[in-house]
Amino acid sequence: MSFTYSTLKTAIQDYTENDETGFLRNLPLFIEMTEERILKNVQLTTFQENASGVLSQNNQFLQTPSDFIAPFSLSMTVNNEKVFLLFKDLDFVQTYNPNPATTGVPIYYAQFDDESFLVGPTPNSNYTVELAYFYRPTSLTKSKFTLTMVRPAGGAVFTTGETVTGNLSGQSTTVASVPSVSTLEVQIPSGSFTVGETITGSSSGASGNITAIGPDTTTTFLSDDGRMTLLYGCLSEAYTYMKGDADMMTLYEGRFREGLSRLKNLGEAQEIADEYRYGPIRKART
Repeated sequence: MSFTYSTLKTAIQDYTENDETGFLRNLPLFIEMTEERILKNVQLTTFQENASGVLSQNNQFLQTPSDFIAPFSLSMTVNNEKVFLLFKDLDFVQTYNPNPATTGVPIYYAQFDDESFLVGPTPNSNYTVELAYFYRPTSLTKSKFTLTMVRPAGGAVFTTGETVTGNLSGQSTTVASVPSVSTLEVQIPSGSFTVGETITGSSSGASGNITAIGPDTTTTFLSDDGRMTLLYGCLSEAYTYMKGDADMMTLYEGRFREGLSRLKNLGEAQEIADEYRYGPIRKART
């Protein structure tokens, strides 16, 4: 069974038997911290993305995508052929091409800052490039669901991107889209809205009375194929917050690392190993 954001939160509460307000408020943080631990420990092809762009003439910088973490490769098209640039240290590229006004066909690239690469030499023409990179997947906590409302005739209209708040639950969230005058697609909050309460838009001033709350059906790769790792990582974070029993902490962390090992075996062995050369993956006897 896959986890959705809602079912994962329920599982964490069931395992910990904790419904304290502060604990519930921090459930999204437990999930995000676990996703981050997995992301930084396991190399999976599902965490790789490709993006196209243009190296502009006389501009030695190339902007990175907004979800960029680290590069795998950068290629460009030269005379209808794909050519791969060599990744180097920033000092190397700046030393190789100390005068940015000196142009040519780029050979090297380096990470300049969190938002851009530096290439050398400075492009002498416009080149189409393709970046293969390690990216940050959308967190399960960014799941969306639909609110159905009854709204006053002729009232203001909700707008995408604004914050809506429930008058009874006190929950706030962001409007992802407005499919119709009576429905909103919103990002799921840390708590729950209540059928019958009124929600109000922060910038539009629009309001509506909730008549139905749609199901949370969004899943991610980790909530589908890394369920054990995700759950026990969240429980480890939750017990750290609770300052829980040391034996249970050890158990949850051990289960998390067991799941992490399985994901590493998938991503760093089975996905990329060449069985023709090296044979199948084997596990040592214990």
